Amino acid sequence: MKFSLPDNHCLADRVAANPSLLPREDDSPSITDIQYAALEAGVARGTSMLVSAPTSTGKTLIGWWAVSGALAAGRRVVYLVSFRALAHQKFEEAQRLFLGSDLADDRSAIVCATGDSVEDASGRKTSSPLAARILVATYEKFLGCLSTGGPPRDLSDTLFICDEVQLIGDPSRGQSVELLLTLLKRSSWSQFVGLSAVLSDHDSSALAHWLGLELVRNPNREKMLTIECRSPSQIVSVVSSPNRAPVQEHRPRSSETYAPPLALVAEMAADPARRPIIVFCMKVDDTFGLAKEAAAVRPAGGDVTIPPGIDIDRNLVDIISKGVAYHNAELSEAERLFVEQKLADGAIDIVFATSTLAAGVNFPLGGAVFAGWKRWNFERRLHEAIPRAEFQNMAGRVGRMGQQGEQGHVLLSASSAEDLHTAKKLMDAADQEALGSGITPEQFGPLVLQILAGKLCNNRGQVFEFLASTLSASREINRNLSGVDHWRPHVDQQIDRLIAQGCVIEAVESITVTALGEAVARSGLKPETAIYFINGLAQKSPALAKLLPDPTDRSLNENDMAFVLAHASLASPEFTNAGGPATRRIPWRVPAPNLVTNPYAQRLDKILLFQPWMGNHGAANGALLLAEWAAGANRQAIEELVGGVRMGSVEAMARDVAWVLTGVAEIIFTVTAPALADEARPVALVDPTTRSSVRRLARTIRRQAARINAGLPGDILWATSLDLLERPRRLPRNHILSLRSAGLIRPIDIMNGLPDVDSKRRSALDAIKNPALANRVRDAAKRWKIEDRNYAKSIHQRRAAAIGGSEVINALYASRNHAFETAFEALLGYLAIPFQHLDGRGKIGHPDFLVTIEKFPSLVVELKSKQADHDMVNFNDATDVLRASEIIGMREHPCVTLCNPGVEPSVPGLVERCGRLCVVEVSDLAEAAMRLQEGTLSRAEFYNWLTTPGIALREDLPHGR
Repeated sequence: MKFSLPDNHCLADRVAANPSLLPREDDSPSITDIQYAALEAGVARGTSMLVSAPTSTGKTLIGWWAVSGALAAGRRVVYLVSFRALAHQKFEEAQRLFLGSDLADDRSAIVCATGDSVEDASGRKTSSPLAARILVATYEKFLGCLSTGGPPRDLSDTLFICDEVQLIGDPSRGQSVELLLTLLKRSSWSQFVGLSAVLSDHDSSALAHWLGLELVRNPNREKMLTIECRSPSQIVSVVSSPNRAPVQEHRPRSSETYAPPLALVAEMAADPARRPIIVFCMKVDDTFGLAKEAAAVRPAGGDVTIPPGIDIDRNLVDIISKGVAYHNAELSEAERLFVEQKLADGAIDIVFATSTLAAGVNFPLGGAVFAGWKRWNFERRLHEAIPRAEFQNMAGRVGRMGQQGEQGHVLLSASSAEDLHTAKKLMDAADQEALGSGITPEQFGPLVLQILAGKLCNNRGQVFEFLASTLSASREINRNLSGVDHWRPHVDQQIDRLIAQGCVIEAVESITVTALGEAVARSGLKPETAIYFINGLAQKSPALAKLLPDPTDRSLNENDMAFVLAHASLASPEFTNAGGPATRRIPWRVPAPNLVTNPYAQRLDKILLFQPWMGNHGAANGALLLAEWAAGANRQAIEELVGGVRMGSVEAMARDVAWVLTGVAEIIFTVTAPALADEARPVALVDPTTRSSVRRLARTIRRQAARINAGLPGDILWATSLDLLERPRRLPRNHILSLRSAGLIRPIDIMNGLPDVDSKRRSALDAIKNPALANRVRDAAKRWKIEDRNYAKSIHQRRAAAIGGSEVINALYASRNHAFETAFEALLGYLAIPFQHLDGRGKIGHPDFLVTIEKFPSLVVELKSKQADHDMVNFNDATDVLRASEIIGMREHPCVTLCNPGVEPSVPGLVERCGRLCVVEVSDLAEAAMRLQEGTLSRAEFYNWLTTPGIALREDLPHGR
């Protein structure tokens, strides 16, 4: 530890005065040796560096120092992390540290981008993550953001923090990380700070050299950590301590009895200084079984308070009352967060966990026990030791800086001399495993398309040269006399594959990425997945259109559409080895019981994209679970559908399917665009009738993705955006479903203050336990849309001031009735878009405007406004333009209804059946207008956005830069 700062630290006074950014002890700075070394090397002066030090030494704070300096200098920040949970954690930290002091409470300035969604600090979706001052993203998501048009040639205004940068050597994900770093390496960043806990000295040097970074390395821990392995013949321990290399000690055992895991847990739990204890399990079932056994011998505790509206398994609640818990991927997200909070609160003494609790998130752990350290290798069909880097990362979670206790203690067992020999290697903290190769020829598939879509290469030779510039290539050259020439055939094979899929076109000396290729690269999906969906939808779209909601036929079930799309996703190449290794996996328990009774599949057999449906047990069972989840079924009903499948697995599948469907919607949106030449379309979409039929499903697919992700019926999906202002800011699924069951489905219902409605609202939200919640939800419903509009308006006013559009934007938001038409005319004039009036004296029933964008078919536009900010345009008003277009003989023209302030929540689902109608709210149109004027949205893209049937949303716009 150091209790002073280096002379040239360059931390700003406001940083030094903030205890969250500079810990103090007895009024003096209290920082770790690696933090001191990073300051000395210039992290606060803008020096690019790779920081390599063990878990627990405070590397995250080094990153925040760099962020603080970048913001003060007016630069942008991209913080890259390895997992979705980590992204959300860093997102919350960034808000706490910088939102008020550095960003003037501008919540649009901090954005989190993961495979789930892209949203800013207000919780609102955004389609322009690269415009944020601080973007927290997973590596793969950020690569997708850069995939169209390539990264900016000049990144001299951007700081990159790359957490867990050793992910570059991961066999399954390393290729994307390495490709991204290679792309960034070719640009001129402002500063780059890489952070890692498990890089060897050799790999640290090699990675720093390849990226052109200064290496700041300290292999020693700041807190003492003892890792002890018990075997029948001896005890081996490794002691790591500050300013001292790890020391290995051996001593004979007096007893040759092998101690089972729970005996080690009981021994450690007897010492209060070593609690809470994490017990690492190699199998999910072990976390449940061992936790149950451990809890059985502990005295009953007091009541456990469950957060309002949160569904926690009763078995988990019972053992938490005894100070025991389990944590794994089969828990729901709410349950994992609940366990983590109880752990942080000191209510849990022992938690049995898989590696889900060791993925970089900071918890107060005093001790750890490895119930096992071997994992089943399905390909080799044997148990083998986990990687040393994983072991040390898990063990390093104990005794972290900022936690109670002077040291951490880790116990494990070895039942034989051979196992003891292996365990010693795992425990050897003096050395690290060699970094694996992220990029191999077998994994060129997705990389080649990303490279070409990035527009950094335009022929085969350049693609090969790009791959030859990667870290993996340099390492291959060092160990292979022939270098990487053997990569060339693999590059050619993948380019030929992309040509066959219609993603690229090759001329004599150049390769051009098609619209399909760009959309696939941006989505992150395999080309095979895109073609699978395009061909399937081309064949089935007329039948699928009949499943769309119909205001005149309430018998139609939107869950049928959810089942068809979920089934198609789970049977797609993303979940198989078609076109390369699977990118997602169906949880193993889902297909385990073979087929279960499936009324959805039986009823919808003829319109399923994958047939016969019985041929894929996982897709059929998984889609059944997801259809019921989206229908709003409760936990018990869902978990009874497929034996052994828990809620966490359903939620994980829902996220994966939502990711696939969101990508598919974007691809359909792109390849059916009116401006696209037929020669650039997939063959299945050349026919205009087929193309129109598929196009009308684009926004349906996106909306169903949102339903599946949230687990909600479409009529109440809007309630996920209710902002309660206090934490938790969003209503949980159970409360939203309770409101729906009470008949409170529309905002006007929930905000109603009449006594009988108030009683329903209070009952649905369990007002006895949560007396203030019903009022908060009522007030949130009153603010719904108003708050969103005001937020969007403030952003648009700021941007408009820079491009001479303030008056136009202000009038667009503020006007109603005839003044709204005048404001719309001004907007079209500002955008230089020709128009003509269609209504007027004597023209009864005529629409308001005919708008012409470039040489595309003109748009018939109707404006609808409501005087009160909380009043919304209903379905009948939104569809008036269709009838009006027929009056003037334009029954084939695309129609647009522009609404101010907005539309009722039922409208999005209902208008999808209309086929040629797009409904857009003022705040979304204002965003598109700003993009047009800023040059980040083309007129063809704008026209495509306005002519895709359904509701046009800001997040549907192409990613802005």
